[in-house]
Amino acid sequence: MWEYLHLISWAAIIILTIAAWICYPKSEKSFTIFAMIDRVFYIVLILSGIMMIQYSLETSWLVSIFKILMGVITIGVIEMLLSFRKKKRPTGLFLVLFVVAVIITISLGFYLSGGSPLF
Repeated sequence: MWEYLHLISWAAIIILTIAAWICYPKSEKSFTIFAMIDRVFYIVLILSGIMMIQYSLETSWLVSIFKILMGVITIGVIEMLLSFRKKKRPTGLFLVLFVVAVIITISLGFYLSGGSPLF
């Protein structure tokens, strides 16, 4: 169950981040709504990750710790991306970092789950 919740949260965060990034010039209100919903999914993501940590530590504790760090870094990059977008500052670097961090984090998650997102 936690695996499904974790995977759905990641998908929602990615979709909401991209939607917020795209909609900002058109609607600041929509941007704020997407960003707030994004933050709710951070909480769900972190809680589901905590519930699954025992499984990943059994597989490989070093990779697990790296994945946890990458998850936190990814959330930080998303927040920086959205804050720079709202301040109308260049977001190219954070957009690239967002894509790289998401790919690394999800790849580590697949690795820890034995090749599939669901145990």
